[in-house]
Amino acid sequence: MAAVYPFRAWRYTARAGRIEDLATQPYDTIPPELEARYRRASPYNLAHLILPESHARSRELARAWMAAGILARDAEPSIYLYEQTFRLPETDEELTRRGFIALGDVEPYSRGAVHRHEQTLTAPREDRLGLLRATRMHHDSIFMLYPDADGEVERMLDPERAEPLAELADSQQTRHRLWRVREPAAIRGVADRMRDKKLLIADGHHRYEAALAFGAPRVLMTFVRLESPGLRTLAAHRVIHSLPGFDGRAALQALLERFAPRGGAGTVRFEAVLAGVEGRHAIEVPRAPEELNLTVLHARVLEEVLGITPADIAAERYVRYRRGREAAAEEVVSGRAQAAFLVEPLGIGEVARLGFSGRTLPQKSTDFYPKLLSGLVMNSIDD
Repeated sequence: MAAVYPFRAWRYTARAGRIEDLATQPYDTIPPELEARYRRASPYNLAHLILPESHARSRELARAWMAAGILARDAEPSIYLYEQTFRLPETDEELTRRGFIALGDVEPYSRGAVHRHEQTLTAPREDRLGLLRATRMHHDSIFMLYPDADGEVERMLDPERAEPLAELADSQQTRHRLWRVREPAAIRGVADRMRDKKLLIADGHHRYEAALAFGAPRVLMTFVRLESPGLRTLAAHRVIHSLPGFDGRAALQALLERFAPRGGAGTVRFEAVLAGVEGRHAIEVPRAPEELNLTVLHARVLEEVLGITPADIAAERYVRYRRGREAAAEEVVSGRAQAAFLVEPLGIGEVARLGFSGRTLPQKSTDFYPKLLSGLVMNSIDD
């Protein structure tokens, strides 16, 4: 079901400078201070392309960089082996995750080969569609998961038999390594073994749907097996802000009247931090056996108690998302937010079961860590 294709990647050349000064986090995970640091690092940093003053400016820069030899295209179709070594926040556990980068078919979810697990937001999807139309390039890849319990595909891609291309540490001290696999037999072997795999989007729903709307036949993808010991998600805590008429004490009273902790089965537990109320308060919300924690939080707490509707979420009103329990709680304590709901991370198995069954979670329900680095390899739709 999964078609995998080698491609001739566009990559930064030595003329551009150090790759540490050029590659970035994905566009939607770059806060303003990091964006400023990227822009200062180099006039060729990818932030100038993926976070432009206008999409037309991105087109001008991409063309200029190609003409000047800042970006150059590899001579042979290849797939690219990609490895990340990192420490998991809050536990400091060191892990390694390996995958490979290739092109994959773009097709509607209804065909059953590509599955999503989250709903998307209109504005980011339209923004990425505008960038794709202007540049006709994929500057970063969709993070795709595939089932491979015995690791057969991953074993076929041996770094010892590949050409090393890059090694660097990013702003989060994740170590990234990239190799090129040009051997036709190895490429055919991977493609053959991927044909019966279903794919699940981990990160990049907006970019995938932008490519679908654009009509691109293929898109840049990084494939990681579901069973990888380095595949982890962090909790995406919900922070409430700018909600008209919000009263922290009244909200806490309403929550405890409906969802007082009882320690019973068939519930999901959250911690609430509310403006004007000291401490963190546990609430336990009933759930059906198949319901996941964030589905329950959005429907029973955000919508029924606080009046935040799915339309509000889709329009990015009243809710933002924070990594780290302390960081989310501090937004309330400091007065920058009205409330925070602290949640537990979803397991990889839960996410896969939901996505492959055709069901979706609310937006920003998972935070796969670390993110794939943008700018290591790029693809031109017209090539």
